[in-house]
Amino acid sequence: MSKRDLIIEKSMEILSERTIASTSIQDITNACGISKGAFYLSFKSKEELLIAIFEYIIKDMTSKFQSILSLQVAPKEKLTQYFVLAFELFEKNSTFISTHFRELVTIVDQDVTEKIQKHFLIADNMTLLLLREAYSSQIEDSQFDLLICIRGLMKGYAEFIVFQKQPIDYYELSKLLVNRIDILVNANLKTLITKEMYEQKNRHISHIQKNDIIVEIENCKEDYVNDSFTIDTFDLIIEELQSEHPRKALLLGMSSNLKTNNHLRWLSVLLKQFCDEM
Repeated sequence: MSKRDLIIEKSMEILSERTIASTSIQDITNACGISKGAFYLSFKSKEELLIAIFEYIIKDMTSKFQSILSLQVAPKEKLTQYFVLAFELFEKNSTFISTHFRELVTIVDQDVTEKIQKHFLIADNMTLLLLREAYSSQIEDSQFDLLICIRGLMKGYAEFIVFQKQPIDYYELSKLLVNRIDILVNANLKTLITKEMYEQKNRHISHIQKNDIIVEIENCKEDYVNDSFTIDTFDLIIEELQSEHPRKALLLGMSSNLKTNNHLRWLSVLLKQFCDEM
């Protein structure tokens, strides 16, 4: 684990019970067993750390969602497992999110907002892939309406779980959600949210660019200086991305290799998304 990830994970533990204002950098460095100088090599301030934690949570969730796509199960069971994972991850992070979301809103700028929105767009694309696999041509016109409906259903149940603190069987809840989606699909209702409307909303958010992946690789390299195989993999990916016509099959192969490493799953997601958009 890199020093940056260590700081993030230890800070999440501390900040799940305290505000950012009541937590000193000394508290964080003591928990990590590092010096203040080491902290400032990774983060300029507590505010920058808070932004990094939220991004870390979103990356972790999106990386784990990616693993659902390759499950060898029936499409609707895959969709069910996707919802189960979403509720489990929400429960795991709900205390931190509810405590610090307002603090985050007050400190983010436009660049950070767009970066976070890009992560959510990747998650949306995964949901759409699962829906298309489960319902095929039935949802050609309604898939974006369904996406909005699913967000609303999940948000409502998530709020109930947090505030009512009732024990919930996430698998049974997720099967119920899939049943609700079945009803919406088969009802053949008039579509409101079209593909054009959805894409217009996200047009200002750029797709995954080659440079996004190269920057991510450069950020990862220092943690693998003694792992020649991984460093060679990084170099091969960069070389391929910088070529005039990157080979999709090769990049997808590299993505599959990377996803076996928990700390490189986000890089794998970026590569897969880039290939899907080629």
